[in-house]
Amino acid sequence: MEQNNAIFQGLETGEAVLLVTGIGYIVGIVEKNEAALFLGDVYINCLSASRINRFSKGLTVNKDQVIGLQKLTQQAKNELIGAWQAAISPTAG
Repeated sequence: MEQNNAIFQGLETGEAVLLVTGIGYIVGIVEKNEAALFLGDVYINCLSASRINRFSKGLTVNKDQVIGLQKLTQQAKNELIGAWQAAISPTAG
């Protein structure tokens, strides 16, 4: 558990992040980095259901659910979400 919490050190409010979890990938903006991680403007790429869910009002993620974490630039966040949407709905647009 302590080793897992180390990946959250240095996260600041307003940073875009990509989280790897057991259900899929989560992209959001850090709003609070406390016992749990609260993200705003959240997109979840649910691999088993082949769909993307959006939580515009935010989502609380328990840190023990996170397998990996990557900080993103805002541009990288937008490009990643766009790529997910294109892969799930290739005829959209």
